[in-house]
Amino acid sequence: MRSQNIKRDLSLLGDELLEKFILQDVKASKYVNSFFSEENILNHSKNKKNLFTADQRKVLIEELNKQYADLKTSYKTLNNIQSLSDSNTLSVTTGHQLNIFSGPLMVLYKIAQVISTANYLNSKINDFNYVPVFWIASEDHDFDEISEVNLENNSVIWNLDSKNSPVGKIELNDFEEVIQSYKDSIIDFEFKDVLESLIDSSYTDSESLSTATIKFIDSLFSKHGLIIIDSNKKAFKELFLEQFKNEILNSTCKVDSEDQIKKIQNNFKSFKPQVNPSDINFFKITVNGRKRIRKKENLFIIDDEKEYTSDQIINQIESNPEFFSPNVLMRPLYQEKILPNICYVGGPNELKYWMQLKTYFENNNIQFPILKLRNSAYILNKKLSKKITKSGLEIKYFIGKLDDLINLKINSLSNLNLNFDSLKNTLSNQFDELRKVSIKTNESFIGALDAQEKKQIKGLTDLEKKLKKAEQKNHETELNNIKSIYESLHPKGIDQERYLNFGNFYSFKGQELIDYIIDKVPISDDKILVINLED
Repeated sequence: MRSQNIKRDLSLLGDELLEKFILQDVKASKYVNSFFSEENILNHSKNKKNLFTADQRKVLIEELNKQYADLKTSYKTLNNIQSLSDSNTLSVTTGHQLNIFSGPLMVLYKIAQVISTANYLNSKINDFNYVPVFWIASEDHDFDEISEVNLENNSVIWNLDSKNSPVGKIELNDFEEVIQSYKDSIIDFEFKDVLESLIDSSYTDSESLSTATIKFIDSLFSKHGLIIIDSNKKAFKELFLEQFKNEILNSTCKVDSEDQIKKIQNNFKSFKPQVNPSDINFFKITVNGRKRIRKKENLFIIDDEKEYTSDQIINQIESNPEFFSPNVLMRPLYQEKILPNICYVGGPNELKYWMQLKTYFENNNIQFPILKLRNSAYILNKKLSKKITKSGLEIKYFIGKLDDLINLKINSLSNLNLNFDSLKNTLSNQFDELRKVSIKTNESFIGALDAQEKKQIKGLTDLEKKLKKAEQKNHETELNNIKSIYESLHPKGIDQERYLNFGNFYSFKGQELIDYIIDKVPISDDKILVINLED
């Protein structure tokens, strides 16, 4: 295998706040505690060490020991769990939903990145020990988002009525057909048998999706010391009692998040909240599923239940905290309450809603972690790599927008200059001269001049489009080849990492692929990793 790093085109993020964040611009600094650097990590580590108590560590280790009791994990992972008893051990964390068979490639990239980041910090900072953590969203109830996995030529779908329950609790009694469908979809390369064995040992002997997911991810990453955590535990919820109660009494998550959103919009006018806060930002887990809690004047309504007073709801929380579940906006605070975490790795949308929460963290006296953008990556097989080389274009051009790629290829093939920008600038300059004349004679002509300029610029733009379309027909074969490459990297218009599962790539390379990604994933947020499966 070989790889290269390509500079990320920040404009493709489509969000000014994220662009400024990656550039570590002072304009974005107000909405994070600090940007990622060795110095800032060290300072965060010192603060977190003092804020995270021995009692919190005790609960964390006890629950992890229970979770791993029947799991044959690595010595390195077990050692990392026990090291959490030391106040100098801190975590680097990422999280994701419980997609079947690990879901899209980006899930593995996120995990690889927290392992790589922890390794990097351990090599640079001697005073602390950093361990990688993967947080599984076992309480999420959106089954449709996790029930499908896509391979190159097939999709595997788990058809089930989840009854709106937390997905981690879903039983795997009738999962054999899904397993077989996945196996049948994997191309028969050297390591297919290995992958099938990992699938069987993880999913056929597990009662719940949470247990199966932990086993499967552990089988891929435990050699690197990854700790996986299922937070849907009563002991963890007991640590979060005050936050649950404050939400009932004061809607603290909603109030603080809305305050932070206003602060962001003062500097970034186009900012739209990634998650709009609810009146109450946690659910109740009932026999009928995970139910939303709604506020109605001084009462609280739980779907399918009666109305409650605040005292009645608080009594339920204190008696059975395990029945209550943070939503997507409250979950970050819950995570940082139960983990000695100093850095969170997330995708663009994740980081946007994390940035909505800085005030909420401050008002709860919980340290806001340093945020790090998830790296993107693309995997090329031999056939695709050859096609890219034959196209005469660099791989970086296939990662942007398709229209830009087509225009670039047309310009390289055509003897004509089909870019009319200079003509439009010349036309605009001529109209500027006409305006100067108009102002000296009769300003009433300005409106007519503006309308005429707009009309002629539009005419040039329409002509430009028609000429490009005609030229596309003249080079149809070459452009179809370009489109074919692009579609391989963006199946159905979706980035490869967000659509394809790792199964066929693992079948071809085995564990070597996982280890290679961990080794090569860049530390910098502004790089994209491109992996060629063959030298």
